[in-house]
Amino acid sequence: MEVRVLVENNECGILKGEHGLALTVDHKGRKYLVDTGASGMFAENAGKMKVDLSDIDMGFLSHAHYDHSGGYPEFFAVNTKAKVYMQEAARKKYYFKIAGFIKKYIGIPAGILDKYSDRFEYVEGYRDFGNGVHILPHTTPGLIRRAEHAHMCAMTGSKVEFDDFSHEQTVVFVEEDGLVCINSCSHGGVENIIEEVSKVFPDRPIKAFFGGFHMMGLKGPDTCSFKKEEVQAVAEKLMNAGDTVYYSGHCTGTVAFDWLQEIMGDRIQKLHSGKTVTV
Repeated sequence: MEVRVLVENNECGILKGEHGLALTVDHKGRKYLVDTGASGMFAENAGKMKVDLSDIDMGFLSHAHYDHSGGYPEFFAVNTKAKVYMQEAARKKYYFKIAGFIKKYIGIPAGILDKYSDRFEYVEGYRDFGNGVHILPHTTPGLIRRAEHAHMCAMTGSKVEFDDFSHEQTVVFVEEDGLVCINSCSHGGVENIIEEVSKVFPDRPIKAFFGGFHMMGLKGPDTCSFKKEEVQAVAEKLMNAGDTVYYSGHCTGTVAFDWLQEIMGDRIQKLHSGKTVTV
């Protein structure tokens, strides 16, 4: 199978970058799109990469944040067939909150879910789509603590609470020799996601994982929201969990990536716009 990065934070040559992520996956004769970045930039890059978005058969939204959902108007303008699947909780509104005050709306851009309501499908929990494609919600308890650390909140009605990341899902592609997993930001913790996937597919190794690890600090990629020992403890867990190769970037941040690589070596690879991986 092939995974192509249509947009990521890091530009490459003529391919632009933005704070966001969008991937396509060619798997068992069908084409899938995971996220659309923050804008239509992913579609512009797709044209330069000779990726025909009208050929996409099915889409997934990894979670309900703007930097993964902003490009749907451009996608639907060229693709008339693909449904996009997301967790039911993606309907909520999501915010960044610090020192007790809401600072920024970070959810799906206003109007998109309503305007394209015929293209979105909502799922509650796990689903098997056939063709070796599955979506898994979080099953790890206590994820609200991670949301508190990340200052992320959800609004239900007029009530604002820390996010439980029930809108986040992992897309799993099953191949003969193992699994390929995508969770674009891993808000629930990449180490927890690997455990969640392994519980559902206990007899299949995870060959590759694509996505950010959400370790970037509030002041940008050159900062980290965790201590070095905390980041490297995650790296140790991942190394002990199997032979998975991790393709990471976006919200991981350069500081955390370097700390991870000290432990993981070539088991962790950097993402960038235009990167193509044959798994």
